[in-house]
Amino acid sequence: MYRVSLVHAKDTRQTPSSQERLADIIQEECPSLAKDATFKQSPFVPGGHAQTIYAFLGYYAYYAHSLLKPKFTREIFLLSDGGTIALDWALCKNHTNRPIVTVLSGVTGTSCDFYVRKCYNEFVRLKYSVVVIHSRGCGGSKLTTPLPFHCGFTNDYKEVVNNLHKRLPNCPLFGLSFSLGANIMTKYVGEEGENCPLVAAIAVGNPFDMYKVIKHLDSQRLSPSRIYDMAILNFLKTAFKANQSTIMSAPVEFNVKKIAQSSSIMEFTEEMTRKAFAYKSAKHLLDDSSCGPHLDNIRIPTLFLNSLDDPICIESLIPFEKLVSNPYLVLALTVHGGHIGYMGNSWPTSWVELPVSQFFAAMLKHYHK
Repeated sequence: MYRVSLVHAKDTRQTPSSQERLADIIQEECPSLAKDATFKQSPFVPGGHAQTIYAFLGYYAYYAHSLLKPKFTREIFLLSDGGTIALDWALCKNHTNRPIVTVLSGVTGTSCDFYVRKCYNEFVRLKYSVVVIHSRGCGGSKLTTPLPFHCGFTNDYKEVVNNLHKRLPNCPLFGLSFSLGANIMTKYVGEEGENCPLVAAIAVGNPFDMYKVIKHLDSQRLSPSRIYDMAILNFLKTAFKANQSTIMSAPVEFNVKKIAQSSSIMEFTEEMTRKAFAYKSAKHLLDDSSCGPHLDNIRIPTLFLNSLDDPICIESLIPFEKLVSNPYLVLALTVHGGHIGYMGNSWPTSWVELPVSQFFAAMLKHYHK
């Protein structure tokens, strides 16, 4: 019951230089994903809610640690529209030939997120460079234009990736993403199609359908999942308040009182985000932001990692038919793990960095031109 199940097309993508196929390479070189691989949740963190909350609380431990011992070098990246975003680099010196993993975290996420730090540690061990790309106005940075971010806004990530590809042409680029960031990165990879400069991508806890996942969260009035709805809403309100004066300088009629009094993610999206981006409704923005419609156009090896007990990105939202129709896609499905928790072993120990690092190492070997 703890087996990691792989879902993919019957004939997955062949490598550029051999007849080996993506699924076969995973079986041979990714022991955390291969046949008979398992993920068994820690008995101290049982169930999807406990796994999810544990990972969330881990943020505060890593944030406190980062204040005492910073491990990232910050770059303020200037965007073409005058906006700025914060890039946090690890192993950024002398990285002219080293693989670079670009990271997108969850809602208003930062380089201190628990799962980001766990993967970061493994990549540093492998001598990969890591750059965590924050959303506008997040990660301790301030908005420099009225435009904030939203759940499907790929422009900024695209601009950073293109810049890295141009200024570090000998560095293989990879994309690692979590939760909301997984939706953004997957959408970007699909939008780029054959022109995507990434060697491979990984999306952990991908929601796939933003409208349906937010409707699900907002409907959990009497469920433990209500805590996630309130937490995400609080993150969004906090980001808005921190950049309120800049956002309000746009030629848009915002109702600050209604934004502050929003009782659901959908209400906040309706009152603030969709207006900032000139969408006619929250549903229009969310439907347009979802990565699901772009899965067919992905043309690089892409691994999705989801758990069946994820209380946020629930099983019914996983587009199995699309995943098995594109030979570039592989879904690794675990029974437990919650929403990007994945705490296994007897004493809670992070597992997610194992399949992530193994997959990128295999893709670097077989798919980097």
